[in-house]
Amino acid sequence: MAYSTISYGSSGSDVKALQKYLNNNGYSLDIDGQFGSKTQAAVKDYQKKNGLTVDGIVGKNTWGSLTAKSSSSASASSSKSSTASSTASVSASSLLTTTQRPEYEKSKAVISAENDLENWENNKPSQYESKYSEQIEALLNDILNREEFSYSLNADPLYQQYREQYAENGKKAMMDTVGQASALTGGYANSYAVTAGNQAYDEYLTQLNFIALDLRDRAYEQYADKGEKMIEDITLLRSLDGDDYEKYLGELESYYADGEYLLEKLTSMSDAEFDAFLAEVDAWESDRDYGFERYQDQLDREEFQQEMAFKEAEAEREQANADREYALAVQKAASSGSSSSSSSSSGSSKSSSTSTLAKKDSVLGAPKTYKEFCSRVGVSSIMTEHEFYRSTAAQKYYGTYLDYLEKMYDRYTED
Repeated sequence: MAYSTISYGSSGSDVKALQKYLNNNGYSLDIDGQFGSKTQAAVKDYQKKNGLTVDGIVGKNTWGSLTAKSSSSASASSSKSSTASSTASVSASSLLTTTQRPEYEKSKAVISAENDLENWENNKPSQYESKYSEQIEALLNDILNREEFSYSLNADPLYQQYREQYAENGKKAMMDTVGQASALTGGYANSYAVTAGNQAYDEYLTQLNFIALDLRDRAYEQYADKGEKMIEDITLLRSLDGDDYEKYLGELESYYADGEYLLEKLTSMSDAEFDAFLAEVDAWESDRDYGFERYQDQLDREEFQQEMAFKEAEAEREQANADREYALAVQKAASSGSSSSSSSSSGSSKSSSTSTLAKKDSVLGAPKTYKEFCSRVGVSSIMTEHEFYRSTAAQKYYGTYLDYLEKMYDRYTED
């Protein structure tokens, strides 16, 4: 678009366009269409900073520099919006939980307790083995298989000795008796002497019979004593074996008591450790969920900011194009004498646009989402839906999020 050469004292749309371009480059001028001393000073400062002839006259070169700067500024604004979007995205991503989900790992204490329990299982006492079992079994076999008592006089050497002795003594007694009886009859043997001698012999044999009975009784006593001795021996062995077995049972009881203690210790430590792990997982999941909600809220805000930045850039470009078109229209109107009709047409267009927007708001009603609210009202400071439903007070006061949006919409648009 071509602009006319202007300088101190000029006025009109070209001066307004100049003042807007200068403001876009860091100056603060009133856009009043009057080329006064402030505008002249700004022009000279701009010309000096950009290597132009410092004369305060805005001609082809100065216009070219200003319009080129404006295009560059619009491009930079778009780039800035893109960069801001990227930065904002990183900022939102930083709200997400980046730590890994906790994994359960046994502590050294639990592993040590497991090893203790395993060692306990490997050191279980062996089956009880009696030191006296062979002796008891042999002795019991002797008792159960012992022969019944029997006694034979002829087999008793002591009886044989007694018999020989008593027989000899009986013979001597018989001879003495016969001799004594014969002496009474003058030295001649007679029937009386023989009878007396036989009686003396029989008396010794009778005594031998009593000794035989006594020997049998003695033999039975020895048999019975031996049986009692065998019973006493097996009773003693079984008593000793019983003591050893009681000792074994005590060791076994102590072993299982140790096992119960080790198992209870391991179970208690494992349960406590795993409960702590579950609590850590719950905390991690809570942090992740909270971070994700904040991430969603931040994304909503960033998306709105990106849209607003884009709309602002678009608005700036549209405004720049409108200013150029307006300046061109004014310039043409000035040359053709139709400036007033153009202004009237522009005013009518703006009025129609305002009426259309009003009708659009009337049809749409209150916004239904946070994004729509921000887009239509231009305010991003209200609560997002996530934030609203985390606030008990907000829900109690407003009810639903749609009710809240309607209240906020009325508040920000009531003027």
